[in-house]
Amino acid sequence: MKDKNKIKDEYINDEDLKRYIDLSPEKKLEYLNEMNQFLNAAMPPENKKIAQKLREEGF
Repeated sequence: MKDKNKIKDEYINDEDLKRYIDLSPEKKLEYLNEMNQFLNAAMPPENKKIAQKLREEGF
């Protein structure tokens, strides 16, 4: 059985989390926008259609 915390530990440590918590709301929104732009550019068209349908109809 997989350890649920294993994935988290590989990507996020306490120092990273503390730095994120200390960011201003504006900076957090800036990072969120950058991630959204990246995902939009990297996502295949078929996946974009599925994501849009989920946004419109819900999960």
